[in-house]
This record gives sequence, C-alpha cells and structure tokens, in this order.
Amino acid sequence: MKYMGGKYFLCKEISSVMKSMVSPEEVDSYIEPFCGALSVLKHMNNDYQYCFASDYHPDLIQLWKEVQNDTFTPPVSVDLDFYEECKKLKSPSSLKAFVGFNMSFGGRFFSGYVEKYKREKKEDFLQEAINSLHKIKDKLNGVNFQCVSYDKLKPTNSLIYCDPPYAITKFPIKYRTDTKHYDEFDNDKFWETMRLWSKNNYVFISETTAPDDFISIWEKKVHRSVSQSDKTRYKNESDKTKNEKLFIHESVFKKLNL
Repeated sequence: MKYMGGKYFLCKEISSVMKSMVSPEEVDSYIEPFCGALSVLKHMNNDYQYCFASDYHPDLIQLWKEVQNDTFTPPVSVDLDFYEECKKLKSPSSLKAFVGFNMSFGGRFFSGYVEKYKREKKEDFLQEAINSLHKIKDKLNGVNFQCVSYDKLKPTNSLIYCDPPYAITKFPIKYRTDTKHYDEFDNDKFWETMRLWSKNNYVFISETTAPDDFISIWEKKVHRSVSQSDKTRYKNESDKTKNEKLFIHESVFKKLNL
C-alpha cells in the first residue's frame, strides 16, 4: 500500500535488527503506535504472542480492520470524479483511506490524483493497491487495531516500534486526520514519552535525528521517492537523500548490554 513515509524498502532490515535484540520470550507484546502501511508489522506479527497496532488516522485503521476481517471490497475503477467524491465520505471510511492513500501522488492522503502525474508510465496504480492488500491480509491475524493517539497508551514489558512524522523537513509533515484537518505533532512531547516508555519497554524509533540521550543503533541512506519528480518541492540533493536511523534510549541501550 502506498503511504508517504512508509518503510517498504527498509522494513526487512528494521525488523531484523529489532528481533535480533529482543526475542519474543522477553516481552509480552509487540506494539506499533504509528502503524501506517504496516510495512514493519507484517514482519513482526507472527513472531510475537500479542500484537497491537494503532494510528491517529480513523480511515486508515478502519481499512486495516476490514482487510483483516475480509470485509473490504476495493473499487473496480477510480477516475478523477470518483477520487473527489471519496474525499467527501464520512470518516471512518475504509474506501476513503484506500483511495486517499493509494490513488494520491506519493502516497500522501488526497495530495493529488496520481494519474495526473503518470505521464508515459504504464502503471496500474489501482491493481497494485489491490494486490498489496491481498498480500498482507494473512499477516494481520490476531492484530488488535485501534484508532488512538500514541500518548494515550500505557505499555509495559513490550517491544515497541515507533515511526513518527519526521521532525526536521523543509516542509514539516503534520498529522492529517481528515481531508481538511491537520494536527500539529508535538515533537518534544513525543521524545519525553519515549523516555518514559523506555523505562519498562524496549522502544525503537525510526527518525533521521534524535535528542542526545537517544543512541543510533542502525542507519541507512535512503532516497525519498517523492523527491524524484520535478513537480515536488524537494529541489536540493540534501532534501532527496537522508540517513534513516533506528534509535533507542540510553536506558534501553544499557538493558540490552550494547
């Protein structure tokens, strides 16, 4: 599934790092408070006894619940008129999420009808999206999906993977909960919560930067796919390539004897 900021090309490496450091026998559950497109979760769910996935986006969570229960029926076609109509659907709506992410440029929720940017490419975006749901369905067995903000959770003895909105970008990404509504992401509050969770959990965070008391245990240079188009606002090479890192708090670093 298309999703801006998703870890499709990094998920195997990220999941391997976490599993190598925290075995299923050491924790009671695996938790993803920013589950997004489930790129990492699909490599983790079958290894841990209990899996909890949440996100602040109501339409996205509704989509995953219906995919999990095999009750979601994808559209047979999506033209510009249908794309615009889906914007108006009342949330939570699985169809709104499916069209809003998969049929939008760069996987950003209703950022612009993707077919407008296809040019000479012969991609079938709709069929690719449908195929991706078929592939992931069997990996969602037993996952508890909830639409809730991360700061409402009180995890204990869990392996937690967080993929929050990037803090430092030329055009900061905000939490989008509807087609016309954005919430500011409080970055300071996030890192303070990660410190708190790290006392009783194993917390791993995907970011490009972090406060000084967080340690990078893995990194890889990545090319942001949305920057490949001359229609995007990423104009400089420094905007296009970033070192994606996996951070843990220094307290977790000590617990893991690293």
